[in-house]
Amino acid sequence: MSATAQKNTLYRRPQGHAALVFFLLLGVMPLAAGLVYAVLYSLGLIGYLNTGFTLQYWYIALTSKALCASLTLSLGLAVLVSAVSFFLALRCVIALRPHLKQRGVRFSLHLPLALPPLVAAFVSFQWLGGTGMLARGAHALGTDSFPVLVNDPYYIGVFVTLLLLNFPFILLLVLDQYDRAGIPEYVHLAATLGGNSAQIRRKVIQAILVHRVLPTLVLYTVFLFGAFEVPLLLGQQSPAMISVVISQKFSKFNLADVPVAYTCAVLYAGVILVLIACFWRWHFRQSPNTEPV
Repeated sequence: MSATAQKNTLYRRPQGHAALVFFLLLGVMPLAAGLVYAVLYSLGLIGYLNTGFTLQYWYIALTSKALCASLTLSLGLAVLVSAVSFFLALRCVIALRPHLKQRGVRFSLHLPLALPPLVAAFVSFQWLGGTGMLARGAHALGTDSFPVLVNDPYYIGVFVTLLLLNFPFILLLVLDQYDRAGIPEYVHLAATLGGNSAQIRRKVIQAILVHRVLPTLVLYTVFLFGAFEVPLLLGQQSPAMISVVISQKFSKFNLADVPVAYTCAVLYAGVILVLIACFWRWHFRQSPNTEPV
């Protein structure tokens, strides 16, 4: 290594340490402090009703069928939205990549990212509700019965809204990774070696994009796992998504529900940490020499 390179390395190292300390102080420590506070509150050690160490709030939460249903619903809906978004984005990039790279199209794909979830929920209600635009259009065409898409038991309205909010981001992500990974060169090489279009699409394009996009997709799934505004306005109250359940318990006038709400929040955070830890362990075991994208 040359003297200039060594000097640059020594110069960047303190900056890297300072950035790490800054991230720990402003990013990790507040979350860790909040989690510790929630754990202490759920164990009855602090709070309005603290009477000493107790596990009764954990027993109430762990034996609640509503909480288990909320966790299952939230995780299943988040995984489904992410999976469908990635599948559609992958197909669009493969079929329409030259058109998607046009400046006007890329700009239009960024517009939904600036739409707050609360506004998107109101827009979906105006279109998908029982008196919304689609219902009125169906009635004008002579259809008296229109399916319930808002506050429905299958969370169709929530799924559609989250999908429309999530899909542009995943599409831009896949489009960017397509260029960064140098996939056109790999496609040309595979075609030269005799691969057909189906083999190239499945074993080259899809394989590379899945590997590069999967870490970000998992983190975005965790984000969707805690979605609040959309399921609050468009989803049912029972079963409700986990973020809505926690908010409802915090907002009740019964103070006995507050420790249970903290317990639910701790369980929610624990599920997220376990999922992330399991994924990262699996991901780096699959590719130990690959840095996260």
